[in-house]
Amino acid sequence: MSSRLLLLILLLPVFCTAQQIRGSILSKEGPLPAATIIIDGTGTQTDLSGAFDIVVKKTGKVTLKINYVGFAVKTMEVDVRPGVNQLGAILMEPASDVLGEVVVKGASAGSQVRAISIKKNAQGIMEVLAADAIGKLPDRNAAEAVQRIQGVSIERDQGEGRYVSVRGTPIQWSATLLNGNRLPTASLDYTDRRIQMDIFPSELIEYVQLSKAITPDIEGDAIGGSINFITKAAPMSRTLRINAAGGYGDQARKGSYNASVVYGDRLMKGKLGFVLSGVIWDRTSAQDRYNMNYDFTNPDRKQSYSITDLQLRDYIAHRRTTGLNAGLEYKFNDRHKIQFKGIYSDFLDGQMVRETYFYFNAKNATITSRASNYLTSLYSGELSGQSVLSPKVNLDWAASMDKSEFRFKDPGYYPMAVFQQATTYEGLAADGKKYLAMDAPDGKGDVMDAVLPHLSAATPISSTSMKLSQVVMVRSTNWEENKRFGFNLKYTPDNKLHLKFGGKFIHKDKVVQSPYNVYLAGIQGAAPTMAGFGSEPFPYNGGFLTEIGSPYNNVIIDQMPLSQLKTLVTPEGISNNKLYPYQVDSATNVSGATKYFTGVENVYAVYVMGEYKASDKLTLTGGIRNEYNKVTFNGSKVSTSTKQVTALTQDNSYNAFLPMLHLKYNVTNKDIIRLAYTRSFARADFNNLNPGTTQDDVNKTISRGNANLKPTFANNFDLMAEHYFGGIGMVNFGAFYKKLTDLIYTNQSSEMVGGIQYMVSEPQNLEHAWLAGFEAGFVKRFTGLPGFWKGFGIDANYTYTDSRVKIPRFIGTEKTEDESAIPKQAKHIFNASLIYEYRKLMARIAGNYKGKYLDVIRQAAGPDHYRWYAQNFTVDFSASYAITPKIRTFLELNNITNAPVRYYHGTFDRVEQAEWYSIRGQIGVNVKIF
Repeated sequence: MSSRLLLLILLLPVFCTAQQIRGSILSKEGPLPAATIIIDGTGTQTDLSGAFDIVVKKTGKVTLKINYVGFAVKTMEVDVRPGVNQLGAILMEPASDVLGEVVVKGASAGSQVRAISIKKNAQGIMEVLAADAIGKLPDRNAAEAVQRIQGVSIERDQGEGRYVSVRGTPIQWSATLLNGNRLPTASLDYTDRRIQMDIFPSELIEYVQLSKAITPDIEGDAIGGSINFITKAAPMSRTLRINAAGGYGDQARKGSYNASVVYGDRLMKGKLGFVLSGVIWDRTSAQDRYNMNYDFTNPDRKQSYSITDLQLRDYIAHRRTTGLNAGLEYKFNDRHKIQFKGIYSDFLDGQMVRETYFYFNAKNATITSRASNYLTSLYSGELSGQSVLSPKVNLDWAASMDKSEFRFKDPGYYPMAVFQQATTYEGLAADGKKYLAMDAPDGKGDVMDAVLPHLSAATPISSTSMKLSQVVMVRSTNWEENKRFGFNLKYTPDNKLHLKFGGKFIHKDKVVQSPYNVYLAGIQGAAPTMAGFGSEPFPYNGGFLTEIGSPYNNVIIDQMPLSQLKTLVTPEGISNNKLYPYQVDSATNVSGATKYFTGVENVYAVYVMGEYKASDKLTLTGGIRNEYNKVTFNGSKVSTSTKQVTALTQDNSYNAFLPMLHLKYNVTNKDIIRLAYTRSFARADFNNLNPGTTQDDVNKTISRGNANLKPTFANNFDLMAEHYFGGIGMVNFGAFYKKLTDLIYTNQSSEMVGGIQYMVSEPQNLEHAWLAGFEAGFVKRFTGLPGFWKGFGIDANYTYTDSRVKIPRFIGTEKTEDESAIPKQAKHIFNASLIYEYRKLMARIAGNYKGKYLDVIRQAAGPDHYRWYAQNFTVDFSASYAITPKIRTFLELNNITNAPVRYYHGTFDRVEQAEWYSIRGQIGVNVKIF
C-alpha cells in the first residue's frame, strides 16, 4: 500500500505541470466536428460534439488558430492560466468565397463537409455519414441509410433494407453498434448475430461511423467492419424540427405516412441540456414472388436438376416503425458532466401471405394461408460520465443495458392453414420429371420466368377440391439482453503522445423458445374443403407477377378469408373441423425440442493503446485488445427412435488476443496515406452453438449444433490513399487482405451408430481461408463552374472483393475438396449518385449495385447445385426545395426501376427464387422552427 502511495506522489507533478485549454467550435447550423485547433505548431481536433481540449506547457498569452473547410480561419489570443482554461463556445463564420456559401446554405453540403472532415482527421480507416445527409436521401431505416457508404451493401425484405454487409463480407462478420455498444438481435427466422436494422428509424441517428480497420478501443468482433450509430445528443441551443410526409406503395396499392419531431434545449445557464425525438412510419409493403426447388439429392445426375415443386407467393405486410430517443446532459462544472441516452424502437410487421404450391413428384397441389403480426422491439439505455481529473488525465465511463425481443402480437400466435388436392401435370419429360428445357433429357420443359404447372384439364385446382390438410399455430418468441459497464482513462503528457487504457464487461442472455401446435384434418372425420370457409378475391394488388407477363392468372384462385384463420385454432374451431392434435407440446416432442435453448455469454475486455505524433506528417496509433469470452448453452438431444428428449449443457470459453497498429502519413495538407494491421474475430452464431441434437433413425440422419465451435479470426492488412480537393471533394483508393482461420461452415459426414451408418450435419471450423480486394471512391462538387453548373456534384465508390476457401466433401466414403468463394461474399459493389444542389433546390439520383454471391453451399450435392444470389441494381431519387429558409418540401422515390431480387441454382437461368416490389415514394415537408 505504501509503495502505491509513493508512486502516486511521484506521478502527481507529472499530472499537474501542464495547462489544459477546453472549448467547443460551432456554426449557426450546429457543432463542427473535426475542426483543427493549432497552438504553437501543435494541434488537435474537435470531437463529434464540436468539443476540444489541448494541453500546453506554459502560461501566459498564446495564439489559437482554428481551421474548418468552408469557414474563415479564426485566430484568437488566449491568456493561459494554470489548470483548466475554459473558452466556451467559439462561433465560426462562413468564408466569403463561393464555396463558403454553398457549404453553409446548401441542403446537404454542410453535412458532406463535416463527414469529409471527420474522415480526414480520423486516425483509423473510417467512413462517416451525418444526420442531415441521411435526411436528404430516401432512406427510412438504418440499413438503407448506410448503403450509401463506400464498401457497404444491403439485403432487403419486402423491398426494404434489413441487413448490412461491409466490403462484401458475410453479414455476421460486421459489428453493428449503438453509441459504441453492439446491438442485440432477435427475429423469428434467425437466431444468429445478424442485426435486423429495419427496426431502427434513420431519423434517430446523428452520425454513422464505419471503421473498416478498428482501433483497440472498439469491440473486436468486427472482421468486416464496425458500424457505429450515434444517436442525437443535447443541442447547443434550442432546436425544434418537424417532418411530415405522405406516400404510396405501388405493389401494395396502399398509402403511407411518416412523421418525426426533434426538440432540444439548454437550461440552467447551459448546464442542463436535453433532446427528445420521436418518429413513426406507417406503410404497406408487398411482394410478388415465385420459388422453385430442385431434386439435387437425387443420385441420378440428370434427374438432380429436375424441379420438385413450383411456389407462387403473394405477400402483403402492413408495417409500422416507431422510435423514441431521449438525451440528457448535465454539466456540474467545467471538469465534470454526466449524460443519459435512451432509445426505444419497435417494428410491427403485419404479414398476410397466400401461397400456392405445385408438387410435380407428389402429384398434388396445396394452398397455404397465414397471417399474423410480428413485433420486434429494441430498448437501450446508457448512463455515462466524463471527468477531467487533471490537465493531462481524462476519465469517461458508461453503464448500459439493452434488449431486443421478438414475439407475435394481436393475436399472440401465428396461425397457418394448409389445403391440399390431388392433380395431374402435363408437359413432363419422358422420365416423368419436371424440367427446365435446358436440363430436360429430351429438351421438353419451360424457361426462366415462364415455368408453368401445366395442369391437366381434368384436375384443375378449385376451392371445392382443396381439402384442409393441417393447421399450425406457432407461438415462437426469442430475446437477447445485454448489461455492460466500461471505462476509458486517457493520459496526455503532451500533444504528441496520447495514451489510453480501458475495459468493458458484457453479460449477454439469449433465450429462444419455439412453441407450436400441429393439428391434422381428415383423421377424425372428413376434412372440410376450402369452399366451406367462404372466399375473398385473391389480393392481386394491381396484378400478380405482372413484371413477367402475369403467367399464372389461370391457376390462381380465390381463397379463404384470412380472418378465418384465427377461428381454426380455437377450441370450437378444432372441434367443429374435427382436427386431430398431432403435436401440442413442442418443448418435449422430438421435432420441436431442439428449437428451445438458452445461452449466457460473458465478455471481459481490456485494452491499452497509444497515439504518437512522430512528426508533423507521421502519426502512429497502436495497442492491444484482449477479450475473454465464456459461453454456456443449454439445449436438448433428441432420438427419434426412442422418442427421448435429453437435456444438454455445454460450456465454451476462449480468448481473443487482438494486436493492432495504424500508420497515418500526411504527405501534404491534402494527401494522406494510411496503413493498418489489425486482428479481429467473429463469434459463432447462436443457432450453431446450440448443442441440440436430433437423431432421425428412419432416415438415418443426425443434425446437431456445436457448442465447441471456435470463433473465426482474421489478420487484416489495409492500405488507403486519400486526396482532398478542398471543400466538398476527395478521391481515395485502398486495398485490403484478410487471412482467416477457423471459418465456420456446415459439415456433412458419416458416423456409425450401433453398427449403422448415419449422415451427420454439424457446424465445424475450417483451417484456412482468405479474402482480399480493393476499393475506390470519388466525391466532388463542381463549385468552380459558372452559374447554374456550380450546383452539380458526383459521389461514387466501388469495392472489389475476392476470396477462397476449400470445402471438404464426401463422394461415398472418399473425401475430396471443392474450392469456392466464401458464402455471402459479393465480388462487386458500387454506389453512384449524381447530385444537383444550388440555392433553394437539391436533387439526387442514386444507384446501388451488389454483385452476385454464393448464398448456400450444398456440400453433398457439389458446386453445380450451390445456391447463388444474382446481381442487383436499384435506383432511388430524392429532391427538395426551400420554400423559406426554415421550410423545405421534399420528394422521395425508391426502386424506380423495379429491380427484381433473384436467387439461382448453379447458373443464372435456373432460378430458385425471384421477387418484385415495385416503386414506392413519399412527398412531405420539413420545418425548422428554431
